[in-house]
Formats: sequence, C-alpha cells, structure tokens
Amino acid sequence: MPDRQAEVQAELMAEAFVFNMDSVVTKDYLDARLGEQEAKIEAKFNARFATVESKLNLHSWILAIIAASTVIPAITRLLGY
Repeated sequence: MPDRQAEVQAELMAEAFVFNMDSVVTKDYLDARLGEQEAKIEAKFNARFATVESKLNLHSWILAIIAASTVIPAITRLLGY
C-alpha cells in the first residue's frame, strides 16, 4: 500500500474514531446501567411478590375458617355432643 493511501486511511479512521467516541460504551458504564435495570426489575418483582404473599396469607386464613366451620360440627355430630 502506498504511503499516501495509508496516511489517508489512517486520517479517516482517526476522524471516524473521534466522531463515534460519544457512542463508545465502556464496561463500567455498561455495568452501571445493567445494575440500575436489575435494581428496577428486582423492586418491581418484590412489590408483586409482597402482594401475592399477602393474598396467599388471606386465602390461608379463609380456608382455615372454612375447614374449622365444616370439621368442628362434623366431629361434634360423630361424638354425639
């Protein structure tokens, strides 16, 4: 490759590098952004799981009340009280 052509290509590559420098992503930047996204997703899931756990707790109590209201009368009838 002639020297002049190599110089022109080197200049073009340098210009392209400087022009695109703003769009270069570093590992630290990418780690920070992914950490932020992970924190948002985790917070969203924690809120959803808290809601599901509270509903499950309520359903468990309702099921216990239904079972007690069904089982206790059946046992008293079996025992003849």
